[in-house]
Amino acid sequence: MASNAIVDCGDDDPIYQPRGVEHVSPSSGKKTYTPNSSSSMTPVVGMVFDMVDAAYNFYKAYAHAGGWTVRKGTEHTKRTEAHNHSFVHEEDLHLLRENRSLSRSHEDMIKKMSNLNIGPVRAFNIMKELCGGFDNVGATKCDFKNFKKELNVFIGEFDAEMLVRRLTRKKEFLPNFTCEYQTTEEGVLKCLFWADEDMKRNFYMFGDVVSFDATYKRNNLYIMSFSGNCIVPFTGIDNHNRNVTLGASIIGSETAETYSWLLNVFKDAFGYAPRVIVTDQDPAMKRPIEDVWPDSRHRLCMWHIMDKLTTKVGPTICANTDFRKRLSAIVWTDSLLPEAFETE
Repeated sequence: MASNAIVDCGDDDPIYQPRGVEHVSPSSGKKTYTPNSSSSMTPVVGMVFDMVDAAYNFYKAYAHAGGWTVRKGTEHTKRTEAHNHSFVHEEDLHLLRENRSLSRSHEDMIKKMSNLNIGPVRAFNIMKELCGGFDNVGATKCDFKNFKKELNVFIGEFDAEMLVRRLTRKKEFLPNFTCEYQTTEEGVLKCLFWADEDMKRNFYMFGDVVSFDATYKRNNLYIMSFSGNCIVPFTGIDNHNRNVTLGASIIGSETAETYSWLLNVFKDAFGYAPRVIVTDQDPAMKRPIEDVWPDSRHRLCMWHIMDKLTTKVGPTICANTDFRKRLSAIVWTDSLLPEAFETE
């Protein structure tokens, strides 16, 4: 006989109102409970049913009237009608697990709300208002949360395919939208590039100097279906010294071949390469830039250079304030010729 120890998550969820007749053994102090149900719905010894389902449905109706739920099982033991738990008030019966279920409309709403960046708890609250109350939803916040987790796991298996399909459809309907991708022989996505109309407008206005840096970003919810998950944003600087996105890519590996493909599709998308390209000291980038963008000046990112200062000079000198000021005066200036820079 199923217990009523199923409650919903959330601070504002109702607490079960217990019911039933409590009995306390005078010798052991053990508590048992019997339901308050009408005699017509209470099973008695000697009752006969034509089919097992008929007996099950009768007992299920009896349990519902008494304040608990039942399930079919294979265990055969002789029991009395006394229960070892109290029963749930009829106003709270909808919270019992067997009385809760996510309908197709629930699932559709959770998915649509998720597309709008609305989480399962807010989706439940909206559904509660639409249905006219907590007990009319037919499910709980926990049910909504669990379905969202299952949905994330499902998406995790097909995320790359869904992303490519979404971007290629944009390419069909938006003439100035670019999307290119490559797959392995097994059909696994290994690199993807896209740029929309705003990105292209930014490039034509602020694309003289472009920075791109491959950054690994791990998703805590689910693993991308292609290995590496290396995000490569192309970034420029506008007239207000703010970062603007010029393009975006996701690649599965940082190899010269991959970077050659990426630089080629970038050049095809915009019509020409930038005058200056700024990267970190990844050796896999150097040769592709020379081959694919031969007219672009390749420079290394100052942030990456200064970030390695501690490992080059040691923590003691690097922590010296005077040293940092003198070094910054040399590095962050455009008035020194190469010879003077080396001397300083």
